[in-house]
Amino acid sequence: MAKKKKKLKVSSRSALRKKYVGSDTASNIVVAAEDMLWLPSRFIALNDLLGGGIPFGKILEIFGEESSGKSLLAYDFAYCCQRLGGVVMWNDAEHAFTESWALQNGLDLDMVELYTNKSIENLADWAMDMAISIRQELVNNEPILLVVDSIAAMDCLENLESHHIDAKAEMGNRAKAFDKLFRTRNNIWEKLGVAVLAINQLRSKIGASQFQDPDTTPGGKATKFYASQRLGVYGGKQIKGKVRGQEDRVGRETSIRVKKNKVAPPKPTIKGAQVYFNPDYKEPIGFSKYYGLPDILLRHEVLTKAKGASKYMMGDKMVARGEPSLLKKLQTDDKFRSKMIRKSGVNTISRTRNKMKKLGRDMFDVSNLTKEDLQKD
Repeated sequence: MAKKKKKLKVSSRSALRKKYVGSDTASNIVVAAEDMLWLPSRFIALNDLLGGGIPFGKILEIFGEESSGKSLLAYDFAYCCQRLGGVVMWNDAEHAFTESWALQNGLDLDMVELYTNKSIENLADWAMDMAISIRQELVNNEPILLVVDSIAAMDCLENLESHHIDAKAEMGNRAKAFDKLFRTRNNIWEKLGVAVLAINQLRSKIGASQFQDPDTTPGGKATKFYASQRLGVYGGKQIKGKVRGQEDRVGRETSIRVKKNKVAPPKPTIKGAQVYFNPDYKEPIGFSKYYGLPDILLRHEVLTKAKGASKYMMGDKMVARGEPSLLKKLQTDDKFRSKMIRKSGVNTISRTRNKMKKLGRDMFDVSNLTKEDLQKD
């Protein structure tokens, strides 16, 4: 008599979800669009370019030439983080963070955790332990911003602890350390809602053909791979102005180009944005906050302008004649500016604050961390 075939025992999906930690339906895992929190800057055009700023739990890499405004963008995001009740973690591997410059950029130094260490491995452990501690203190989904200044200035312990005279070949050591950093910490930063801003420099690519990008960034490929957003910042002509009766360099025109954005659709490059770095000049330090706003209002159909015409219309009402007139009105009329930005839908500090209040639940509960998240290897 033939043996009966054993019936295959098939586990239910709900049982498999319990068996495999991290498995569930996408609707239960993925954060709904209306609940997704973004850390904005004060530069409205940059928020529009990125899709809202830096999403909580994601990585933004900003790279570019010297004196192009990379650090000023980091200070601006840090300012907004603090305005939203959050805490800034700043890894100052370049030893460029100073009290006077931070204060001039509006930072509260008591809400900045500063770490002056060049080791990638030490950064990995400090950033994890400090983020857990800070998130446990915050109760209303306030942002945590980790600034790494800079990728180019950091190295692995093996290289840092070796003597130059008898050092072994270093090729790949730093790249491997960065890969491990992002591979082992990316998940916990997402669970804790840590927005990461990694500043990097530009290097000339050796042997690049005429069809290739002539520039590259140091630190291997891990940063560009794990970053959800990448911005290239390119300096243009210098801006000169009168300072105490003498003409001096007060700023620079800058272009900002999205090289990668996995969380928002592509937007046009910001060209010729003014960034000011002289505290004695009449313009405030940093990027001109409302540069490019007229184009944004047209693109989002808040205002209209006939081809070849100079009138900016809101429905049947003319609000300005010519872009300089509209820009001046946006800069001086607070009520009008707030209305325009609100209608455009571009993310701001106030919009993020309102969203945080409406959530009504802890999005980044420390108790949700697993043993795998807390492993340091």
